[in-house]
Amino acid sequence: MLTSSVDTTSQSFALGQVTGVLSVALIGIVLLWKLTGTWRAPSTPPGGDPAETARTESQRRLIVIGATVLIAAVAGVQATVSYNPEPRASEATAAAAVPADPANTDASAPRSIALPDGFADYRLMTGAAEERTAAEVMAGRKKLPEGTKVGYYDRGGDENLELVVLVRSVQWDPKLYEEKARDSISQEFINFFAGAKAREVTGFEAGPHGGRLSCGLSQGTVGDQAVCAWSDATTFAAVRFVREADLAAAAKTTLTLRNTATH
Repeated sequence: MLTSSVDTTSQSFALGQVTGVLSVALIGIVLLWKLTGTWRAPSTPPGGDPAETARTESQRRLIVIGATVLIAAVAGVQATVSYNPEPRASEATAAAAVPADPANTDASAPRSIALPDGFADYRLMTGAAEERTAAEVMAGRKKLPEGTKVGYYDRGGDENLELVVLVRSVQWDPKLYEEKARDSISQEFINFFAGAKAREVTGFEAGPHGGRLSCGLSQGTVGDQAVCAWSDATTFAAVRFVREADLAAAAKTTLTLRNTATH
């Protein structure tokens, strides 16, 4: 289960790693100069040659300076290697996806998302069926974040709930825009799957629209239920299945939904 609230892929975490490496190096350099102070400044013994003592002092100082430069160089390399943040979600390479409009060859063209009336053999509930299902699903649950759009889907129009879809988009949700400018997709997934109390969280092919897609297993009222999420620079969506517990199958359905909903 994913439970960590620390985004180990964030820029702030990476900067912390760099600061830690440089701090250790600085402490080492300070200790080096303090501990070698007496050694670097030898005194001239009785009858000794002050010029020889000065040469020895100069040589020892150069040795310590060389060690200082070496420590700093190693720390610099280590700090560079340590700085490896994941881009913020708003910087995800969703622009690498295929264009929403096949006639438009500009892959970076703006895309929109809308819950489809249907995809594969799933159909969006409407009217009384949607109201009844929403009341049952949301009974006793916390209010969803403002700006979240929800869809309840059955199969073949039998009005038996098969999956619930929650979608947020920067198109209509300013708060999501702020979140994506702050967090990486990894952190978004950590937060979501921890809240869903999911286990066996696995990444799957996200499809032509880029970003990432992952699924995990969560305990439902009748056993395990698959929960999936996809995210890119402008969208975050979550899907909870009622009877599906096969992660690969759930990921395939989620990808079909995503491709259908994205325009």
